[in-house]
Amino acid sequence: MSAVIIIVAYFSLAVFVIVAVYRTLRVATLPVHLRWELAPVPHEKGRSHYGGSYLEEYEWWKKPRSRSLISELIYMLQEILLLRGVWEHHRRLWWFSLPFHTGIYLLIGAGALLLVAAGLDWAGAAAAGVMARAAVAVALVGHLLGALGALGLLVRRLTDPRLVAVRTAGTLFNLVFLLAVFTTGAAAVAMADRPARRLVECTQAVLTADFSAAIPGLLAVHLLLAFLLLAYLPFTPMLHFVAKYFTYHRVRWDDDPLVARPRLEGEVKELLEQPVSWSAPHVASGGGKRWIDIARELPEE
Repeated sequence: MSAVIIIVAYFSLAVFVIVAVYRTLRVATLPVHLRWELAPVPHEKGRSHYGGSYLEEYEWWKKPRSRSLISELIYMLQEILLLRGVWEHHRRLWWFSLPFHTGIYLLIGAGALLLVAAGLDWAGAAAAGVMARAAVAVALVGHLLGALGALGLLVRRLTDPRLVAVRTAGTLFNLVFLLAVFTTGAAAVAMADRPARRLVECTQAVLTADFSAAIPGLLAVHLLLAFLLLAYLPFTPMLHFVAKYFTYHRVRWDDDPLVARPRLEGEVKELLEQPVSWSAPHVASGGGKRWIDIARELPEE
């Protein structure tokens, strides 16, 4: 069984890296987004709290801009760790989304602790045991929080009218898959004999491709599910943790003027030369018009 798990682990890691990098590059090379002012922008020093921007200044293009990296970092931490957007726009979902994401963060931390513990154990350091026991505690809490969140989100998807209307078989399958990973993980850690030692040995076996290592049954099932999830993840909307960088930094918060970015100005000019292939009451297309032609026209009354 250990040989199967180790082979699946390396295969899953390779699939995850290749697909995630490919999809990230695809997003990064998409045409420039529609540029408009989406205030407030957190890096606006002294103005973000009321939704202002540097455009308020008279002859703003002649004045140096003041940015606040601290304000931007605070906003990002609130969004990543506390799910600020979910709290503001869908609070009933937040109560389960927060433990779900917190559980994932804790499991990532537990994985890092296990890597350190495995290294210390190879070096014969006494701290290996302490680090391994800390990893077990963090992993158990992470799995329990993740299971609670996944179950709650699944129930919401099945019962909340706002979510029922937009749910898909894929979103339900993803939550069931995650719930299986969390529950088997919590059970494997809670029921294992000497869990700290077992997890360190499993980590070392995967790192060294040791096919002779003994992996207990429930832990083997959990690891198999976890590695399969790793390979499956980049093909799903769960890759949004990468896409959110572009959503915020390249769309919502990209308020630099074109005059300071010749490359971006060139991209915008090229897109404005594209022909308009559709029409609407506010888009008077036809006659071979380009977007630049429509942008220069006054709307009809």
